[in-house]
Amino acid sequence: MTASAERMPRGKARAHSRFVRFLRIALPVLMVGVITALAVLVAQHALRRHAAARQDISTPIRMTNPHFFGRDNQGRAFTLGARQAARDERSLQVVLLQYPTLTLDVGGAHPSNLTADSGVYHEDTRMLLLHGHVRGANAANARFATNDAVVNTRTGSVTGPGAVATDTTQGAVKSNSYDVYNKGDRVIFKGGVHARLNGH
Repeated sequence: MTASAERMPRGKARAHSRFVRFLRIALPVLMVGVITALAVLVAQHALRRHAAARQDISTPIRMTNPHFFGRDNQGRAFTLGARQAARDERSLQVVLLQYPTLTLDVGGAHPSNLTADSGVYHEDTRMLLLHGHVRGANAANARFATNDAVVNTRTGSVTGPGAVATDTTQGAVKSNSYDVYNKGDRVIFKGGVHARLNGH
């Protein structure tokens, strides 16, 4: 027993010994608890960062009022705009469009415009799928209305698997499907064709 302990009253010495024994047990336990708490905090932080990174990867890229510019195989310019656009989560080559607007032959002699409620543009194939209230018009004041259209921006051709109604200065035509080539100079109507020609 130390000299200081010998000078203590017997009761105080026992209390001091108990306190020392308590510290010998409590301090290691406290250290283990602190280390464990730090390890848990580090693990939680890592998990949160990992979850945030996964969310960033899975969240599609969204754009407001985007505009895409390009040229077809004959060098004619086209523009594709929309109110909103988003990259598809499954493929970055696919762009989902809300209220798209396509203008073909921009600045050329035969410009034409198409609008729709929604669209899907494939950047790899440069195919544009339009759906819902598809409307088109060209410089010759010819208009058409359908529900679906497929536009090949490489060639400028437009095809439609559904019914179409056209209105031109020469008359009106309705059919079950259609193909448009050569900037609208050649139009093929297919199935259930009904035409009305205007007199001159």
